[in-house]
Parts: sequence; structure tokens; C-alpha cells
Amino acid sequence: MWSTLRVYHSTQKDREMIENPDSFSWMTCMRTIWIADSRIHGGPSSLPSALETYSGYEGYRFLLEVISGLHSRLLGETEVLAQFRDKFKNPSLPSSAFGEYLARLRDSLIQDSRSIRSRYLQNIGEQSYGGLANKYLKDATHVTLLGTGQLSEKILPWMKNRNVTLVGRNETRLSELSTTFEVNSKLLNDWKADGSAIVVAAPLDLTPYLDQIHPGTLIVDFREVPLEKKLPDTIHSISFAAMLDSIRETEERALQIRERVQPALDEIVEERELEAQQFIFGWEDLTCPAF
Repeated sequence: MWSTLRVYHSTQKDREMIENPDSFSWMTCMRTIWIADSRIHGGPSSLPSALETYSGYEGYRFLLEVISGLHSRLLGETEVLAQFRDKFKNPSLPSSAFGEYLARLRDSLIQDSRSIRSRYLQNIGEQSYGGLANKYLKDATHVTLLGTGQLSEKILPWMKNRNVTLVGRNETRLSELSTTFEVNSKLLNDWKADGSAIVVAAPLDLTPYLDQIHPGTLIVDFREVPLEKKLPDTIHSISFAAMLDSIRETEERALQIRERVQPALDEIVEERELEAQQFIFGWEDLTCPAF
């Protein structure tokens, strides 16, 4: 059924500039994925050579791994599946045979991802960025959340019962998120540190604000690499690397989980291929579909 599937993947910083006609794109904070059908797509020759390309059931397997959280920095991340479901809602899909194709692909991937998660990705530690932030904030009642991107949107639902101020540069996103999650908002240029715990969910340089941050302030930092030369010793900062270390006993344990999942992925993909061989009637048999 998915022999004509084409999947293109990029984690490059400039991936927003890539044009991929006749495809359906899905962007997260880490990656962009384009999904296409070889019967209508121009093929990889028309795209940047740096793109990773997966064909047929290899593409299906890659998508399954991504939405199951196997490619996430936080192993087994749950939010990526929620993002996938939201992006692939029926009203968002093309009104064409290709849209129907994507809907069937969505349903199949969600079913298989649930199987993978239930069998291999339970009780392995914190599996959401929001849950991770909530864990370290503990009894903090006042929180400043820096950033208005997808990561902040993942964290905000976990900030209930706290006094939260959302801070960012994008006024439109500030308005959207503060309304949706009923939190205070402030433009970055107007922000003054007030002693609240701080969650850094955007690639911001805190250097201009260090003199304002009160001694003893807790900073939960989701940046991969801090932009400041050095934080004052009076600030209690928890780096993302430290968070990951705390939820994994060792890197070997994470590797063992991934290795145990591989045979299950092989089995699922093989079953999908066998289903396709038994398929007799349907859109897949059309040699020249109308899009």
C-alpha cells in the first residue's frame, strides 16, 4: 500500500526555505518532513541534495520511528505524536485523492505507534518536555516562560495552578498562546526579571538580563547550547543535558530500548507490506490518479 510513498527529511536551520512541490509538509521544532507520492512527485533530483530521502516502506518505517519518539532527544517523547495528529487532521489535508492517501497513512501510523509505545516505551522515565519542566519547577508558584514556539506550546499545559508570564518577541504568538492557556504575556523588550523561576524554551541569550535575575533564581534551560559565556554562581540553572542525564540511568539503557524496538518495527513494516500484496481493489490500483 505504501510502495509509492516518498518521505523527505531535514534538520537544517534553513529548512523553511526549501520548496517541495506536490508534497505535504510537517514541521516540528527539530525537523521538517515532506510526504509525497512518487506517482505525482517530481522526485529527489528537483530537491536539495542534503535532504534525507526514504522510499516506500523504508519511508513508512522512518515516519513510525519519528512519531513514536525514537528520534527525539527525549526518548519516547509523547508530544510528537500529538503534533502529528494535529497536523494531519482531515480539514488540514488536501481535498483530493492525495488527501485520502494521507489520511489512510495517518491512521495506519497512529495504530502502529500505539503498539510500539505500549510494548516498549512505557515506564522509561519522563516522556514529555512539559512534564520534565513541571518536575524541576516543583513548588514554584510564579514562572516566566521565555519563548513562543512549539516547545513553549508543549510546556504551557503543564503550568496549570501557577502564575505564568509568557515572554517573547512575536506579538501575534504571544496573544494566541496567552489567550489559549490563560496566562500573562509580555514582549521581550519590556521584560524585567521579577524573581520568578525561569523556563528557557527559545534560543535567547540571557546575558543582557543577568544583572536583573535575583540570586537563587531557578532556571530550567531547554536550550541545547547556552548562549551566555557564564551564568552567575548565584543562579541555579538546570541544563537540558543534565535533565536528560537525570532521566536515563545510562546512555546504554536508551540504546538497549532502541535495539529492542527494532525487531518490532521490522515485524510491523513486513505486515504492512503483506497487506499491500493482498490488496485487490482501490485507489492504489489506479495507474493515473487525478489530483
